[in-house]
Amino acid sequence: MNRKPTRYANDFAGARRFAFLLLVPLGLAGLGAARGADEPPKVTAAAPVEVHLTEYTIAMPKTLPAGPTTFAVHNEGAKAHSFKIEGPGIEEILSKPVHPGETGTLEVTLKPGEYKVYCPIGSHSAKGMTLALTVTAKP
Repeated sequence: MNRKPTRYANDFAGARRFAFLLLVPLGLAGLGAARGADEPPKVTAAAPVEVHLTEYTIAMPKTLPAGPTTFAVHNEGAKAHSFKIEGPGIEEILSKPVHPGETGTLEVTLKPGEYKVYCPIGSHSAKGMTLALTVTAKP
């Protein structure tokens, strides 16, 4: 006996296929959203600390919070300058001097305490290119 499928059987198969194609992506999207809710929030890096060097001054905040810190050192003077920081467990310097109009960066991890920031080139520090920095514990 040779039977042909009825029209209703074809409609049911088509409806089932349509539902599968529609619901599976929605279900996967829902699982992804639920999984994302369990993930810890991402930590964003703090903005760099802007440091402006001129003859013979250092302009930057005098108090900063502890933690990873990036200094963006801008030379706005007419001579080459550098940036050195010394304090609890740290003695770091820019990898090379910053020439007029240029910017250098220095990344350090600051601990609470008192730091000395200065330009180590020639007699720049003796001429006033120094700053006392206080680093406070994170709240």
